[in-house]
Amino acid sequence: MAGRPARIPSSDAAAAARRLQSTGLSASDIAEISGVAVTLVRRLLRPAAARPARIHRTTVEAILGIPMNAARRRERPLPGLVEADRAANSLQDLAEHGWPTSFLAEQLRTSTQTLAAIRSRKRRRLALALDRKIQRLATRLLASDPAGHGIAAHRSRRAQAAARHRAPSVTLTDEDLDDLDALLAVLRQPQDRKADEQLMPGAAEACHG
Repeated sequence: MAGRPARIPSSDAAAAARRLQSTGLSASDIAEISGVAVTLVRRLLRPAAARPARIHRTTVEAILGIPMNAARRRERPLPGLVEADRAANSLQDLAEHGWPTSFLAEQLRTSTQTLAAIRSRKRRRLALALDRKIQRLATRLLASDPAGHGIAAHRSRRAQAAARHRAPSVTLTDEDLDDLDALLAVLRQPQDRKADEQLMPGAAEACHG
């Protein structure tokens, strides 16, 4: 007796993904909950002519297994998942210290795309196991030098340049701006006095006399 086919029509999974999307879940949310790659979820959300006709049975079952009320439960941590903020900060710190993403991906046994998505916070949550691996790796590498691990200087410089480009810009509050104005006023005082003396030499001599 022949077993069930490994690949089956994608129509049921695509319909389920669209229904889930209508409840407020994004493609990334569906991917996180189901464990299906986000690129495949996005392809399933395309029109019928543009999506894969057949996909693995396990993929279909994973998407069909997502409850329709999952959107209302998204604020609660899912089993085995943690917030990505700490991992994102650690990956950014590593880049600022010259550790290339490709090297980190190799050490963590994951893809550069996954690390980039975490670092940019496009992924709001990640597997607890990966988060722990990132923290352990960051602790070890931040205490060492990239060159000591065989990483060429130009690769470190490129990683640092990319990190600087990604770094968030500083937003000044009204209080910050007031403090800055006060500091500039103090710094300008000697220059203003010198300018006054140059414009009115007679007055300056009278003061000194």
